[in-house]
Amino acid sequence: MIYYIKLIKLKRFSILYNKNKKPLRKEVAFLFIKSFSLLELIFTIILISIVISISIPKNNLSKLNLVRDKILLNLNYTRYIAHIDNKFDIEDDEWERKRWTLKFQNCSSNIGGLYYVIYSDESGSTAAFKKEETLKDPLTKKYLYSNSDCVASDDESKDVLLTKEYGIEKVEVSCNTTSTIGQISFGYDGKIYSQLGTNIKEILNPCEIRFYDKTNNSVSIMIYPKTGFIEKL
Repeated sequence: MIYYIKLIKLKRFSILYNKNKKPLRKEVAFLFIKSFSLLELIFTIILISIVISISIPKNNLSKLNLVRDKILLNLNYTRYIAHIDNKFDIEDDEWERKRWTLKFQNCSSNIGGLYYVIYSDESGSTAAFKKEETLKDPLTKKYLYSNSDCVASDDESKDVLLTKEYGIEKVEVSCNTTSTIGQISFGYDGKIYSQLGTNIKEILNPCEIRFYDKTNNSVSIMIYPKTGFIEKL
């Protein structure tokens, strides 16, 4: 005979009944309740294991996505500033070097890592531009600046420290024409440049910036010529 079991909950205890409305033995009831609790525990452990296995690789990817989104935001902000801050100066033969630029650089060799700065070279020396020549984060009001020591002071944004803050191990700029990692400069007319100064070079093809973490996962941003339109891929 097959029994259909249901659990009737009272205030302080539970009683199991079979199909004929007769109570089952206490031992059977205890075994049923104990087994039910064990199944719940096993299910919970399996569920937690699945969540952990999914979340570990996702954390690395979320950092990549975060740094991509932050740089996308800063590139668009730089592009906007370039539109309203025309650097043309008829009395300065090298006025073009003042265009707003995002540049990727290496930390010192004893520290290692990567960072970037956003600046307008007012002084005429891109190797030693001043902090005051760099752009400020519109949200935090901190300078998007660092130097080779890759340590952010109180008025400098930590977001520019790509390796230290986000675990970025490599940056590739497809349109790079310099001896460094690469840079993107914006003109007020929407044009973009890979190099300024006496060897100025306009970017004429879509330029991809790709970021890699230590496990070689990557994300990228594309910047388009003539308009400077930027999108994430």
